[in-house]
Amino acid sequence: MREVTVAPVAGIAIVHQLSDHIVLDRRDAVPWPGTSVTEPPLVIRHERGDARPPGMRRTLAVPPWCEFQLDGRGEPASLFHAIFGEVDRLLCCEVPGRAYVVRYAEQPREPVVALQSELAAFSFAIAARGSGLIAHACAFATCHGEGVLCPGVSGTGKTTLARLIARQGDGPAMLTDDRAVVTLGEGGLSVWGSPWPGAARIAGSGPARLTTVMFIRHGAKMALRDIRPSDAFRRIVNTVSMPLWEPARCGRALEIIDAIVTTARLVEATYPPTAAAADWLIGALDVRAEAVCR
Repeated sequence: MREVTVAPVAGIAIVHQLSDHIVLDRRDAVPWPGTSVTEPPLVIRHERGDARPPGMRRTLAVPPWCEFQLDGRGEPASLFHAIFGEVDRLLCCEVPGRAYVVRYAEQPREPVVALQSELAAFSFAIAARGSGLIAHACAFATCHGEGVLCPGVSGTGKTTLARLIARQGDGPAMLTDDRAVVTLGEGGLSVWGSPWPGAARIAGSGPARLTTVMFIRHGAKMALRDIRPSDAFRRIVNTVSMPLWEPARCGRALEIIDAIVTTARLVEATYPPTAAAADWLIGALDVRAEAVCR
């Protein structure tokens, strides 16, 4: 059995085990520096097998891409449909939080793209471990090392902001332009980058201590305003990988979101998508950080 290892994501190495002549396609993967190892690895085994979910109960459909199931233990599975010339495949749980299996209904004729199964298995694993969430967000660390999370649905300007900040040279360190990992441990909240970026293909590692959540939108004038925790809670819930496929684990996810809105600064930024606006935004965040420190 061959193995392909992905450098740790938020402290968790991802190990793909490949059998039955299955090959992973990682040609489009971004250079990923990885993080230090802080947790046991996540193992994903790929093999030929039955891709039908016998004895499972469907909990959530995401047409036409996939549907989520629960097995008899209450552990999640995801049936991915053959949309882009791929084959049907079932991602299911072997050891909660530690080991998952991808079963392909037919022998893949081409190398299989790892993104779907990798991202889904990682989401399953951190939900089972209760350690964190994946956020649809860009994120960066300020010059003072403070983590800023900018969650939002597609079209809100995450990629544009990430590109503007990345061009600042010795300014803030970008962690990701599309998918950030937020963890809650004994030391508090941390935000990490991931190897699953968006169009800007930004994949920094982290971590940074999460101190600010900033919701962004484009506008003619530059403004930064505080928002209420209840408003932030609602917006964050809509942009993170809530484990809706296994409702029993939603409680821990809600605890993490509650920790975010009760400990982080919560702001909304309006600005035109220009380099000058990005400079202003970073400066405004720094001023607020200094005010909090005083």
